[in-house]
Amino acid sequence: MRNVLRANLWRLVKSRAFHLALAAMLAYTALIVLVCWDHYATGTGSYTLESVLTAGFGLMGYLTIPSLIMAPLLALYLGTEYGEHTLRNKLTVGHTRTEIYLADLATCILAAVGLDLLSLLLAGALCVYPVMGMSGVLLRASPGQVLAWIATALLARAAWAAVMKLLTASMGSPSAAAVAALLLVVLASLLCSYGFHQMEYLVHRMADGTAVENGEARLAFWQFLLDLLPTGQSLQVSRLDTPNLWRLPLLSLGVAAASTGAGLVLFHKKDLK
Repeated sequence: MRNVLRANLWRLVKSRAFHLALAAMLAYTALIVLVCWDHYATGTGSYTLESVLTAGFGLMGYLTIPSLIMAPLLALYLGTEYGEHTLRNKLTVGHTRTEIYLADLATCILAAVGLDLLSLLLAGALCVYPVMGMSGVLLRASPGQVLAWIATALLARAAWAAVMKLLTASMGSPSAAAVAALLLVVLASLLCSYGFHQMEYLVHRMADGTAVENGEARLAFWQFLLDLLPTGQSLQVSRLDTPNLWRLPLLSLGVAAASTGAGLVLFHKKDLK
């Protein structure tokens, strides 16, 4: 499997899709940094570094831009293997389908998490000065809390990559997979936005003492949905509002395991001829 993974990574970093995704992530990071410096220059901001570090996981707390950037990259990279008969060549030289699938999955996770880490490091390093100038302190949350948020979001990204791998394996065509991946990210973001709206509405009504039918159950349902979806986890971290932080990694591991298991079953049955 190690040789397959090494070949995958080499092919990935040479692909034009990866170069475009890297450029897009750098542009998105530059936007975050420019907004931070603009707030410092105009005196309109007072946030600390944890807000900068987590901002990249969800634009304004509603849209996961990195997922939109990575979706076509992973779909095109994985889907091309079917079109160029790369998978058949790997099988011919003696690699098993399980090895191939897991190596592809590891490649997806490394690419997605790697670009997130690059964005985090650049945004953090370039925003230390304006953050100190705005608030006078670097962090309001403890370093352990900030690391927990970041680790949770990165694990959610890994689970999202596992879902992307399953989606691509089920479709095969790179163009169809890319469109489906983008639609999935947009639909998940819209669902999460609606979930946030519903929770805010329910909390407001219940706080006012207004009778809400099945209010507690509805609130628990939307919170669980946001906790379960990798997109929902990323958006919660970007908002620095994670009421169930302890269970988010467990749910991410569950999503990743279920997606990988389903993908392996599907891949073993798929006709690659």
